[in-house]
Amino acid sequence: MQMFSNQERYMVQQLRKADVPAEKVHQLTGVSERSIRRIVQEPEVTSPDGKPSGKGQGVGRPSDVMKYEAQVREWLSEERDPADGPMNSREVLARLRQAGYTGDKTAVYELVKRVRPPKQKIPLVRFEGLPGEFSQHDFGQRRVQYADGRIEVVKFFASRLKYSRYVDVQVVANEQQETVVRCLLNAFETFGGVPLMGVFDNMSSAVKSREMLADGTVKVHWTDRFAQVCMDCGLIPLACWPYRPQQKGSVENLVGFVKGNFFCGRQFQDRDDLIEQLQDWVAYVNTERTCDATGEIPQARLPKESLKSCAHRAETYAFKVSAVVRPTARVHYRGMEYSVPAEAIGQTVTLHLQQTQVSIYLGDRHLADHPRRPDNGKSSVLSEHAQQLFTFKRGKPFAQRQILLDLDPLVEPYLTELVHRRPQTWQPDVETLYELYDQIGRADFLAAIALATEERCFGSEYVQAIVNPTPEGVAPPPLPVLFS
Repeated sequence: MQMFSNQERYMVQQLRKADVPAEKVHQLTGVSERSIRRIVQEPEVTSPDGKPSGKGQGVGRPSDVMKYEAQVREWLSEERDPADGPMNSREVLARLRQAGYTGDKTAVYELVKRVRPPKQKIPLVRFEGLPGEFSQHDFGQRRVQYADGRIEVVKFFASRLKYSRYVDVQVVANEQQETVVRCLLNAFETFGGVPLMGVFDNMSSAVKSREMLADGTVKVHWTDRFAQVCMDCGLIPLACWPYRPQQKGSVENLVGFVKGNFFCGRQFQDRDDLIEQLQDWVAYVNTERTCDATGEIPQARLPKESLKSCAHRAETYAFKVSAVVRPTARVHYRGMEYSVPAEAIGQTVTLHLQQTQVSIYLGDRHLADHPRRPDNGKSSVLSEHAQQLFTFKRGKPFAQRQILLDLDPLVEPYLTELVHRRPQTWQPDVETLYELYDQIGRADFLAAIALATEERCFGSEYVQAIVNPTPEGVAPPPLPVLFS
C-alpha cells in the first residue's frame, strides 16, 4: 500500500484539474499513474497540510496505523545503545504486530518516515594528521565489466597516510582476517614504515566487539590475531564508531576516492589488466598528482613522515594454528591436507602459515615445509612421509593409490576404470604406476595418464609404454581389445 501526504494528493488533483497529462504528473510528482487515477477520484483536498492517506482505506479514511502514532513516536524517541543504531521500520512493525496491528507494512514504514525525530546534526570537524601520526585503512568494492562482457565485483583494500596522503591500493579475493594482515604489511612496506596509529572502519575481521563504558568512552575488543600483528608491528589500532560520521568520513572518503578517481571511465580487458592499471594509477597519485587537501604531491611530503621500521613482511609473516594429526599422517586446514611424519599421528602440531609456505612444528621440532597452495589444490604429501605409510604390506597399495588420486582430479576416473576392469589384480598396477610417478614427476605422469585415458588404455603397461616408447624399428607388442 502506497501512502501519500495530503500535500502530494493536493498537487496531483490540481495538476489533473489543469488538464496536465497523467504521464507528466507522474514525472513531476513521482506518483504512479495508477495512484493518480485513484487520487483524482478521492474528495478534493482543501489544504496541503494534514496526515497521509492510504490506498485501500476507503475514500478519505486514514490508515489503521494512525491510531498507533503516539506509541510509534514514543518508541522512536527511546534512548538506545549507539552500537544498536536507531530503531528501524521493521522493528516498529514487529512491535505493532504484537500490539494488534494487522494492516499493511507500507503504512507503518510511511508513518515511521514521517514522525521520526530529525537527526541531530553534528558538525564535522576537519583536522589534519601530524607527520607519522596515523594511517587509514578500509575495504571497498566496485562492479566492473570486462571487454568480453564478464562482470565481476572487484574487492580492494585501500590504505593512506593521513599527513602526506600517500596511498596504497591492493585488489583482494576476500575480506578475511589474513587478508587484512597481509594487506596491512604490504602497505607499510609501500609507505616505508609504520605510523603511530592506524584507523580502521567497521571490519569484522579485525574488531571482535565494542562496548560503551559508563563514562561515555568506547572500548574496542580486537580479534586476537589482529591484535598480535599490531603489537608485532608497533601499531596502535583505532576503530571508527558506527553512526559517527565525524570519525568515519575520512576513512570512507578514501574508498570513495578510489572508486571515483580510478574506476570511473576506465575499460579493463580482464582482472590482470585492471591490476596493472591500478598500479599505474597509484604511482601517478603518489608521485605526480597534487593533492587538493595539501596542495602538494604526496611523495614530496612522504619524507616528513616519522615512520617506524617494520620487522615483518607480508609474504613471511606467519599465522600460528594448532591442529591434530589424523591417522592418515596428515594435517587438515581449510580444505587442504599436509603430510607429516607418521610418528606424529594423534599429536597436536602447530602450523605456521606464511603467504606461500606452511611450516609444521611439534613443539620446537620442525616437521615439514609445504607449499601453501598445492598444485592440485587439495594436498601436499612429501615422498619421505609417503614411504612411511608403506611399512605395512596390506596397506601399501591403498596408500599409494590415495597419493596418486591426490595428484589431480583426472587420475580418479582412470584408476576407477582400472580397478573395475582388474578387480583382482589392480594392486600391482597401482604399485607400478606409483613407482613411475616417483621416477618422472607429477607433470609427466599426469600427461601420460591423460593420454592413456584418451586412448582408452587402462593398465600400468600402457602408461609405461607412453612414458618409455618402444625403440625405433622395433614393433610394439599388440594391445589387447578393450571394452568401450
